[in-house]
Amino acid sequence: MLDGDITEVGVIMKNIVLAFLLAVAVLANPVAAEGVTAVRPEDVGLSSPRLERISNLINRIIEEKKIAGAVVLIARNGKIAYFNAFGQADNGKPMQKDTMFRVASMTKPLVTVAVLQLYEEGRLLLSDPVAKYIPEFAHPKVLEMRPEGSNPPFKLVPAKRDITIKDLLTHTAGLPYSFASDWYPKDPLYRQMHALYQEAGISSGLYETEGTIGDMVKRLARLPLSRQPGEAFEYGMAADVQGYLVEVVSGMKLDDYMREKIFKPLKMKDTYFFLPESEQHRLSALWKTDWHGKLEKVTDGPRQEGGYVYSASYQYKGPKTFLSGGVGVVSTVYDYYRFCQMLLNKGELDDVRLLSRKTVELMTETNQIGKLNATTLHDDGWKFGLGVAIQADRSHNVDSGDAGAFEWAGIFSTRFSVDPKEQKITIFMSQTHPFHFHFDLWDKLLVMSSSSIAD
Repeated sequence: MLDGDITEVGVIMKNIVLAFLLAVAVLANPVAAEGVTAVRPEDVGLSSPRLERISNLINRIIEEKKIAGAVVLIARNGKIAYFNAFGQADNGKPMQKDTMFRVASMTKPLVTVAVLQLYEEGRLLLSDPVAKYIPEFAHPKVLEMRPEGSNPPFKLVPAKRDITIKDLLTHTAGLPYSFASDWYPKDPLYRQMHALYQEAGISSGLYETEGTIGDMVKRLARLPLSRQPGEAFEYGMAADVQGYLVEVVSGMKLDDYMREKIFKPLKMKDTYFFLPESEQHRLSALWKTDWHGKLEKVTDGPRQEGGYVYSASYQYKGPKTFLSGGVGVVSTVYDYYRFCQMLLNKGELDDVRLLSRKTVELMTETNQIGKLNATTLHDDGWKFGLGVAIQADRSHNVDSGDAGAFEWAGIFSTRFSVDPKEQKITIFMSQTHPFHFHFDLWDKLLVMSSSSIAD
């Protein structure tokens, strides 16, 4: 073989090796395969040393065995500046940037966008009575408790008006979750609502459930409301009614609609209601913590704690027929970032528009609940738009960020915040229960996210 031939063979072999290594890298990291790279934080006015404080915080929390793992993303001006995975997703399985999470109530803003798309198409009005589309909601009654010791313990009174679609989008429809009785254990109203829900087989969607969302919503519609429509912010089942509303108005199953009208246009390729078998290995385990070093993996199947029932396996086991508009979605941090960036961009991403600027303003900038406070997840000073909480001021929430920021969360410790003033998105995803233990961590994370601004 001539020297020139040897050189040519060497070049060919080198190219083959490089191609092989590139292929391995792509297969090992689907996020990288999508061309997702973080920019230098300083290029978008953020400080690298200050962002590193977030890594130190999360690593410390993991070392203290308060959580098993997490993924955190921070973006500014449309570019990802911080994107890191920490700890483990399952026993012996490191957390990855593309790990999938049960985002639970972070499903609600997604389904809100679906309703608003139908609104923009002229297929419904937010002022429409829900009964126009779901007749079972006609002539609602409201449960009023009698004095303690009365028999029967409550009476039913006619609602002052119909429930509207806006009431669903603002959680002012009088449709609490059954487990609100755990949140307010001294309130007999919620104990009574819990009993009625249990008898009627009303599911939160957080465990393997028979039947369809339509079946359950129709049963729900025949029960009394907990409050007069529009008179109280009561977080709960309204988003499941939204999900069925999308099915009725669009003529499509909820998962089909969401995939075709939202997930595909936004290239949210890792977002599902029920996980395909081929993707189940990417789902993080669910962990239970006491926040004092006792951390254990939650086994498959429904668990009941008080009035609260949940499951680690509802996304991949069971009949897979109940498409919950309130808690049903599995996603990744990157996919959910694309959704948040679309909202921050006033309804469009990568030249694809899902909503108009004016509708996004209705959803994320306009207080839709008046003098009421969105206090289920937040303290005073938070209002509610359509599907998301809006920070009204900083006097009540000095740790949270700028007035005008909007956010929501999921019960297994996932959370996002969008700050339009600073053009910044912060996303945290873990899989940790109980939910309230992560509040302090989230507040510290937001402080560090905001204090990383260096321009």
